Order: sequence, then C-alpha cells, then structure tokens
Amino acid sequence: MLVANILIVAATCHPDKGSEPGLGWNWIRHIASRHSVTAIVGESYGNREAIRIALDNDPVLSKNVKFIFVDWFPQPKKGLTAVIWRTFQPLYYRRYRQWMFKAYGVANELCTQQHFDFVHQITIASYREPGFAWKLPVPFIWGPVGGLGNMPWRCLPSLGPVEGVRHLCRNVLNIVQIQHHYRFHRAIKHASAIFAMDTSSQHALQKNYGKRSVVVAAAFCDRDHPAKRFRIRSAEPLRLLFAGLHLSRKGLAFLLQALALLPDKSAWQLDVLGHGVMTHSWKQLANRLGLEHRVTFHGYVANDEKDRIMQDSDVLVFPSLLEGWPAVVAEALSLGMPVVTTDLHGMRDVVTKECGILVDAKDSHLLIKGLRDGISRLISEKDLLGQLSAGAAKRATELSAEQQMPLVFAAYDSVLSAAAVADPKAGSGLLS
Repeated sequence: MLVANILIVAATCHPDKGSEPGLGWNWIRHIASRHSVTAIVGESYGNREAIRIALDNDPVLSKNVKFIFVDWFPQPKKGLTAVIWRTFQPLYYRRYRQWMFKAYGVANELCTQQHFDFVHQITIASYREPGFAWKLPVPFIWGPVGGLGNMPWRCLPSLGPVEGVRHLCRNVLNIVQIQHHYRFHRAIKHASAIFAMDTSSQHALQKNYGKRSVVVAAAFCDRDHPAKRFRIRSAEPLRLLFAGLHLSRKGLAFLLQALALLPDKSAWQLDVLGHGVMTHSWKQLANRLGLEHRVTFHGYVANDEKDRIMQDSDVLVFPSLLEGWPAVVAEALSLGMPVVTTDLHGMRDVVTKECGILVDAKDSHLLIKGLRDGISRLISEKDLLGQLSAGAAKRATELSAEQQMPLVFAAYDSVLSAAAVADPKAGSGLLS
C-alpha cells in the first residue's frame, strides 16, 4: 500500500457525537491509521477540546494527523428565526457555502506551502453543497456523497399540508439541482474517485453523469462492541426502540399508527429517544391512539442513559422516509439488535433479511401495514428475534471499518498510481 500525504476537508468532525460529526471523526481516524493527514474542520460544539483529548489518549493517531480549525457559522436556536432556519434550508446552505469557501482558502494556502498527494472532502456528506476543494491543484476525492434520492411521492400527503408541501418542494428542487447545479457538475467532473453513501446515490451518479463510484459504509459498525448481546424472545413484552431527531421524515407517526393496529393483547412497549419539531405532535398522536401507557418519550438523554436504553431494547424500529446511511442503525447492529426499517435509500443497503425486516414504503398504507406485520411477527414467532440478532452481529462485522476501509484505501492507491503515471514527479510526495 502506498502511504500518502492527504489533505482532508471535513466541515463537521467531533469524536463524541454521532451523525455527520461522528462520520467526519471516524473517517479521519481510520484514514490516519495508514496515511499522513492534515484535516481542515469546522470548529463547533466544543470539538477542538474534544479532539485534543482524543489525540492525547491516542499517541499513534496524534503523530499522523494535524487538525486546522475554521470557525463554524452561528445558528439561531430560539424564536421564529430558528424555526425559519430549520425549515428553509437555503438559508443554512448559504452560510455553509461561505464556510466551504473559507476552508478552500485555507486549503489553497496549505497547498502552496507543502505537497499533498490529493484532497479528500468528507463532510457534510451531501451533494447539495460541493464546496470548492475540487479547484485545488491536486487530485480531488469526494465522499461519502449522498442526498440524491427523493422521499416517496405517495407518502407526501400523509405528512400533512405543511410538511408535505415542504418535502414536495425538496423533491422538485432535488431533481432540478441534480441536473443543473453547476458546481456539483464541476466537482463530479474533477473527481478522481467518488464514494457513494448508498446504492441509490451510486445509480444516480452513473445515470446522470456516467460517473462510477464505490459504495462505502458512511457510519461504521463496531464488530467488537463490548455491549453486544444475543437477543431472544422472553415472556416479557417486546421492547421496541425509536431513536433520532423528531422530524416528519423520520416516520414515527407511521410506527405509532402501526402499533395501534396490533391486537390489544400484543405484548410490546416502545421507548422513544430524541426531540425535535414533531415531538409535541407525536405525543398527541400517541395519546389519541390510546398508546400513552406503552410509549415512553425520553427526550434527549445523556450518552450513558442512551446506551442503557439501547442495550435493554430488543428491536430498533426506524421507519424513515429519507436517509443516507443512518448511524443509529449501524449502532443497533453493533449491539446485536435487529432492525425494522423502510426499503429505501441507505436503509436497504445496511439492513438485510438476515438482520432485520425491510418494509415496503411506496405509500403510507403499505408502510403502516408493513410495520404492523413485521412487529407482529417478532412478537409471535418465537425464534425470529434470535435469528435476526445473530444476523445483526454478522452484518456488523461486514460493515465494520476493518472491512470497509480497504475499499477506501484501494481507491486511494488507484488515484496515486494514476497520478504517478501522469506525472512521475508526483511520486515524490509519497512517504517512506
């Protein structure tokens, strides 16, 4: 394997958080296990101190990676401005584009001071803001790239007038941007390698641009998770778990409606983690359906409490309508926990029939029926939970960094080899 000097742009990066910040940290950490890395990251949520502590606790990693922090932009947290910010994404992306331009300026200056074999842009893992790293005078690698898929059109009316219209606009905007976003086209054209977040994004890149990409797990599973356990059905109620931001696209409303269709004698209980703009509406829905005694809304909880609830749960139910590569699903598989989820986007790449149940989500009726039937099977079929739990542990190994990062390193080697053929002097940047 060729050892390279790599410049990384990761707008979000935090060793103690999940989702995009956790994605940025974990990819950088694993890349730096093999290569020399300079990482430009957004400074936010105390990540400078968290990264310093993490590096102090890992002397080997600290020798291979240098972090350069660029101030993140402030986001309103209260009042009408915060509501508009959350619901009207162009405001967010405008500020994010400005941050990416600042990061490009820092990166360009670094390229005048030292040799980099290539630049790899990691987060935010969305095609919608491609940034400017592709303009640097070194080969450009991008990914994981996601967000090219749409929410199922026939599910939109079930979200209500406001959320339905908002996601309708998002679907339409997605179609237009994929076809006409100038900088996205330029970034794709300049990319020497692309990692797709899921097969739907991979197919969209191939269909629209004839660009090949490699699907790599955005959120790695931990194949050796210390809390992993084999789950079996007992006389106790089946413990279901929903975890994530409380946004309409996450689909908890469909799960609550599905649970209401189960026979009264069905033994189950649901723990709901997280909070968001839909929390109040979902609590009201649970009450109207008569589920308040079986559904517990925990809100945001500390990591230790979240870990305890996840460890005690039997099944993760994740009925999301729009997702890239969901980190919570990877975490559930790492714990040996089966997953009931939609047959959409990244979920169908992560979950197989050996480790969970995929539900048809072409429309809301199919989704609710599928959730009901899948949960009913887990309650009534004595051996199913154990079989899927064993499959979850196996799937966690397949989606671990140990098995996924070689795909990344192979792409790196191809880019380095191509650069060496094009310009033999480029090899002078490789480390011995």
